[in-house]
Amino acid sequence: MYSEPDKTAFFSDLKNLLIEYLQVRLELTKAAAFEKIARIVAYLLIGFVAALLFFFGLLFLSLFLADYLSELFASRLAGYASIALFYLVLFAIVVSSGNNWLGRKITNVIIRILFEQTQNLPSDENPQNQ
Repeated sequence: MYSEPDKTAFFSDLKNLLIEYLQVRLELTKAAAFEKIARIVAYLLIGFVAALLFFFGLLFLSLFLADYLSELFASRLAGYASIALFYLVLFAIVVSSGNNWLGRKITNVIIRILFEQTQNLPSDENPQNQ
């Protein structure tokens, strides 16, 4: 007549499939996290190198301008002091403005990277495709 299916085999297979599914999801999550961390590190490294190059360019431009002003003022002290005063005033303006626009910009880039949807998700799990 009618034979009852083997329930222990069914639940055993279901358990194995569930474990395999969770392992694959864990690996996918790890890969996505590593990709995002790598992108953040790359952005920060590129930003650091760009800032360093900008700093050296600004340094040499400042030295050139200080020498030029020294000749105009006929005083080496006046030329270099005027550049130093300019940077002190600029520093005071940046500190007193209170809105850390560079910090916000970096934070926004990191948040955008972290919450960016991964392109490799299946269509039923990617909310952009719904």
